[in-house]
Amino acid sequence: MTPNALWRTVAYDLGRRYPTIRKHLVAALNANEDLPSTSNADTLFRQLIHETLTASEKTDRDTLPIIVVDALDECGGVDGWHSDHRKALMRTLKSWSSLPSRFKLVVSSRRENDIEQLFSTTAHHAVEVSAGQKVDPLSSMDIRKFLEHELQQIVARYPSLSSDWPGDRIIERLADRAAGLFIWVKTVIKLLEHGEPRRTLKQILEGSGAGGMAALYGWILKVSFPNPSDEDIQDFHSILGAIIFTKTPLHAASLSQLLSMESSTMEYVCNGLQSVLDSGNSVRIHHQSFVDFLLDPKACPPDFLIVRERENRNLTVACLKVMKSDLRFNICELESSYVRNSEVSDLQSRVERRIPRLLFYSSRFWADHLGQTVFDGELWKRLQHFMQIQFLFWLEVLSLTGIVNVASSMLWTLLNWIRVSGQRVIISRKLINCFRPRIKTTHWQQTCKNSSPVLRV
Repeated sequence: MTPNALWRTVAYDLGRRYPTIRKHLVAALNANEDLPSTSNADTLFRQLIHETLTASEKTDRDTLPIIVVDALDECGGVDGWHSDHRKALMRTLKSWSSLPSRFKLVVSSRRENDIEQLFSTTAHHAVEVSAGQKVDPLSSMDIRKFLEHELQQIVARYPSLSSDWPGDRIIERLADRAAGLFIWVKTVIKLLEHGEPRRTLKQILEGSGAGGMAALYGWILKVSFPNPSDEDIQDFHSILGAIIFTKTPLHAASLSQLLSMESSTMEYVCNGLQSVLDSGNSVRIHHQSFVDFLLDPKACPPDFLIVRERENRNLTVACLKVMKSDLRFNICELESSYVRNSEVSDLQSRVERRIPRLLFYSSRFWADHLGQTVFDGELWKRLQHFMQIQFLFWLEVLSLTGIVNVASSMLWTLLNWIRVSGQRVIISRKLINCFRPRIKTTHWQQTCKNSSPVLRV
C-alpha cells in the first residue's frame, strides 16, 4: 500500500545480501540522512534503488535475486488508480525498466486500465496466467497439488479421517471448480480448517458456492449469517465498511472503540468470516476480490451490500466523536508554549502516552472520509462544534505528531464538501466564523500571539 515502505524493504534486503550494494546504500544514506523518512517515493526509489543498483557493476549476477511485486492491482485499495500511492508506485516501476537487465523484477496483477497502459509503454516480457473458461491445464495441475498438500494438513489434525481423504475424485472436482483461481481454493481450504471438515466439504460441493468467487462469497455469507436480524446486518455493514474504508488497518479492539461497538459484536462478525478475514495484529480482508464483491450490487446479496457513501459518513461521524471526546488543550502537558517541538527532549514518549492511536487516526483522516459523503445537517452541526471549539486542539495534535502539513489539504476538502451543497453562501459565512475559534483563556491568546508548539514547528 505504501511505495516508500516497499522500496525501503527491497533496499534493505539487497544491502543485507550483497556487500557491493550495501556499500552504495551506506554512501547514499550518509549523503542524505533524511532519505529513509522522505514522503517522495520517486526520490527514495531513485537514490536507494536505481542509482545504487546502477553503480553496483561488480555484483555477482549468478546470485542476484528476483524481486517480485505481487498483486499490483490491489495497491490503492478501494481507491484503485485514483490512489496517490498507486500512482507513485507505477512511476517507480516504469523507472525499473531503465536498470541493467541483470536486475530482474516480476510484477503480477489482474488486468486494469492504468496497469495495462503502464506496461504498454514500458519494456517488459508478458506472461499471461489464464483463469476461468480459459484456464491453463498447468494452472489446474498446480491447484491440484496445492489442494493435496493442504488437505493432508487437515487430515493430520483429524485421526478419524482416512489418509487419502477426501479422495482423488473429490480433489479433481474441487480443482475443476477453482478454474485456475488460487484464491478460490485457498478460501475453500480456510472454510475446511474452521469448520467440521466432512460437513463443510459436503456443503461446498452441494451448495452454490462452486464456480466463481462471487458464488463462493455469497455462499459464505449465507452460511455464516443464516437468519440475520436488522441489527446483525447493521453491525455487518459498520464493521466491513470500516475494514474496507479505513485508511490504515486497525486492530479489532480499535475498530470496536471507533464504532462504539461491543467487542463481542466485533468477534461475532469476524468469527463468521474467518475464511476471508485476517484478524491478527490488525483486521484485514484476505483478497481484493471479496472487497469488490461486497461493493458490487450485481454480485452481493442486497442485505450485505456495502455502500461507500453510507459507510464513509459513519466513519466521519465516528472520527468526530473520538476527537470531541479526546482532544484537549495542551494534550501532551508541555511545560511551556514558547519551546519548539524539536527542543522537547521527551516529546516522542509524551506523544505515545497522550495521543492514542485512535485519536491520531481520527485527527489525520476525518476529512478523507468526509470527502466521500454528501452534505447533511447532522454532519454540519458536528463540524461546527469541531471548528469552533476544537480547531486549535486538532492543529496541536497534527503538529506534535509531525503531520501539520496535511491540515491545509484537509481544510480544502471541508470547503469543497460545503461548496457542492446547495447552501454555498450561507454555509461559507458560517465557516468563516468557525475559522475564528472562540479563545476563552488568556493563556491561549498569549500562546497564539507568540511562538506556540501548536503553530511553530
